[in-house]
Amino acid sequence: MRSVAREIVFEYLFSRLFNQKDEGLFAVLSKNLNTDDKVFAENLLNFVLNSEEKYAEEITNLSKNFKYDRIFAADKCAINIGMAELDNFRETPKAVVIDEAVKLAAKFSTEKSTDFVNGILAEYAKNIGV
Repeated sequence: MRSVAREIVFEYLFSRLFNQKDEGLFAVLSKNLNTDDKVFAENLLNFVLNSEEKYAEEITNLSKNFKYDRIFAADKCAINIGMAELDNFRETPKAVVIDEAVKLAAKFSTEKSTDFVNGILAEYAKNIGV
């Protein structure tokens, strides 16, 4: 299930913020995924990692009243996943991508994070023409 794959990518990215050593963490987290979901998770993770600087700049531009370094780490992870999916998995409906990122924020961040993540991703999707 792609929701579980997204959650694994989130957990890996969040862990990476605090511990730069991978030590096979992604392999451990994704070991129970079926083949299709594992490929999806690997691709999604690679898209996020390859675009981290771009997404940091986008988040900075879109979060007009927040400095990037003051945004919760969990929110950044959820937004990065959403942006990567909007950019690279166009077959997934925009509403699904945004909803999945909002669910990650709801599970791993604060009450107000869901509105923030939703707003940033909706504006990003509009800007890229999705």
